Amino acid sequence: MELYLVLVLLAFSEAGPAARQLDSLTKSRYEKIDYPGCGQRRVLSDNGVNELNTRIVGGFESVPYSWPGICSLRQSTSSTSHMCGGNLVKNLAGEYFFITAAHCTTNRRASAYVAYCGIHDRTTVAQPNRVIIYFSELYVHSLYNSNTLDYDISIFKVMTALPTNNYIDAVCLPNENWNVGEKAIVAGWGTLSSGGVSPTKLNQVTKPIKSRETCRLRYGTSAITLRMLCAGLPEGGIDSCQGDSGGPLYTYRFGRWTLTGIVSWGYGCAQQLRPGVYTDVIELKDWINGIINL
Repeated sequence: MELYLVLVLLAFSEAGPAARQLDSLTKSRYEKIDYPGCGQRRVLSDNGVNELNTRIVGGFESVPYSWPGICSLRQSTSSTSHMCGGNLVKNLAGEYFFITAAHCTTNRRASAYVAYCGIHDRTTVAQPNRVIIYFSELYVHSLYNSNTLDYDISIFKVMTALPTNNYIDAVCLPNENWNVGEKAIVAGWGTLSSGGVSPTKLNQVTKPIKSRETCRLRYGTSAITLRMLCAGLPEGGIDSCQGDSGGPLYTYRFGRWTLTGIVSWGYGCAQQLRPGVYTDVIELKDWINGIINL
């Protein structure tokens, strides 16, 4: 089988971060995340927390407009075609930035891209909260390796004024390491199976984060670096796929949704013993902060 990028649909030892229980973390440390109000899903009465307990093989359609941070990244010359996912983040000065995978930004000019935010159906023009955002700067990690997909992260600076509402808002950035077995949600407009047709509406799947040791058993020690994490079920069946790249792997802690991973690559889609691989956001937090000045 062929190892390939999962294109559109997040210092311990080299062995990977040890699993830690959430009750060992203090709430006060999580209250320092980004700007007040990040990581909320106000469209849902329970902030979407019950979706972590929903296990539907292959995923399911998201509640419309319930993920306010996710946007569809497109080429500015072909803005009708979804290319990659990505997420809005916001600094304390109120400036928005857009985080995606570096392999989604092969053209290094910010003006080559736009993002559609506040959408549910990627093909429908008439959506009341839709905003097309433009970018003034593009930052690709200097250590990004297109062969290994190490350091697979890019950040755009948003130059479009964004409304403040329940449908377009920023996700939180992590302040703590993820935990082995922790449930996470991946959302995107990618295909539902390898080589399949992309859905027009936003879909999501829930799956557990795997240990880095387990991931290295599946892909090889050298393939999984400290900047990567894995998530998936041993039997497969749920995963991100083509068209989801750059999109979010969310975790939920202390009432906030956090961008824990960025969809990066995998071996097929939802294959048995082949978890999806994500850029590990916490490992690159210092670089992110240096760009967005949190």
